[in-house]
Amino acid sequence: MKTLTSEQKTQLAEHIANKPIQYIELYNELYDHYASTYEKGENDFKTTLENLDQEFDYFKLVSINMNLVGKTMKTANKLYLSEFKKFWRWPQIISTLVVILLGYTLIEILPMNFIFWCILIPLSAFTVGIPAYGYILSRLKKYGNKRLNSAHLSATTHFLILPTSIFNMSAMFPVLILEPYQPRQDFYVQYPLVPLFMILLFFSLAYIGFKLFRTKIKVQYL
Repeated sequence: MKTLTSEQKTQLAEHIANKPIQYIELYNELYDHYASTYEKGENDFKTTLENLDQEFDYFKLVSINMNLVGKTMKTANKLYLSEFKKFWRWPQIISTLVVILLGYTLIEILPMNFIFWCILIPLSAFTVGIPAYGYILSRLKKYGNKRLNSAHLSATTHFLILPTSIFNMSAMFPVLILEPYQPRQDFYVQYPLVPLFMILLFFSLAYIGFKLFRTKIKVQYL
């Protein structure tokens, strides 16, 4: 079986990068497909590129590229639902409820200034930081002569933003609902299940979202 030389690898990388693609995942799959076709086939390198270029022409690649994030997100949603079901399995549910009750107690005890500066602000920074971190990482490496975005990052970022929004809402409920002169504890006395439910959502969605973010989503794009 033939193998690509260093010169051919560089040439192939630039050849793939010049195509109308914007995402790392499509670049990698297309590169692997071209390379394996050459190594397993009988044609020379140039002929292999020409034949595959006819199969994956401009319009076909534009269509694949446009639908890539949606296809990745569809797979991510299925994985998310599967992980959500696993999250409530026995005996993990016990430790989950303990953490939730602890969080509920802390929110009831801690002063609002502390919650705002030491919890809400860092969580907001986390919400902005994760997408920025992924974007920077994806832009550090050059693929051929092009820097590409990540479809995986685009498809999973909202799973990380959602729990932060839930937590912000649970902490701000007393401020939004009660009169300015009323102590915040009155809210928990009147509606004890509301913040408990919000914290329940926060921990479950945060854990599952971060786990999915770290999971390599396998999607067949070509």
